[in-house]
Amino acid sequence: MADIAQAIRAAVAGGQASKLIGSATAIFEAGGKNFLSPASQSAVRAIAEKGAANVLAAATGPLLPPGLSPAKLIGSGARATAAVVKGGARIAAREIVKGAGKAAGIGFVIDGAVATFEGVMAMRAGTMDKDEAVKHVVTEAATGAVATGTGVLIGAGLVALTGGAAAPVVFAVGAIGAIGTKRVLKQWAGGAPAISVSARR
Repeated sequence: MADIAQAIRAAVAGGQASKLIGSATAIFEAGGKNFLSPASQSAVRAIAEKGAANVLAAATGPLLPPGLSPAKLIGSGARATAAVVKGGARIAAREIVKGAGKAAGIGFVIDGAVATFEGVMAMRAGTMDKDEAVKHVVTEAATGAVATGTGVLIGAGLVALTGGAAAPVVFAVGAIGAIGTKRVLKQWAGGAPAISVSARR
């Protein structure tokens, strides 16, 4: 179940980031373009594009049937945010924060649900007591929320700093950002407690 949760979390972060391309472009035009030189912008885009295909496959593979491209999950971010771009950088930034918050809420629910199942099964197997199970649920839900929201911000940040990237690339960057952030947070929190869901008593 952890792999499925990771795939859903990654897809949510990548999809939300791709919907914010227009808003991120507005921030680039308002001053984001001054943070990196044109050469650095091109280099960052090239690195992101090079790894996009592998990241998409790894991040969303467990969710997608054969023949379905991860790019189809994205939709048209530019069309969805056209009005935001006209509103200026302040409104664009507000939309990005709102999008990250929405994704974080979904990540909270996903990881919380999976952790609840794991906790119940671990209690039945005798590998966790009630307090440990509750701590597991809280930790997983919180890190899932932060990781998913951060993935959105990383994906949108690519556009805000480089001025442009294809939607599938933004999706991939947001997805891998969510995955990487979750791993870092779990290590920082001391790793996941030992859980056994197969040895019921």
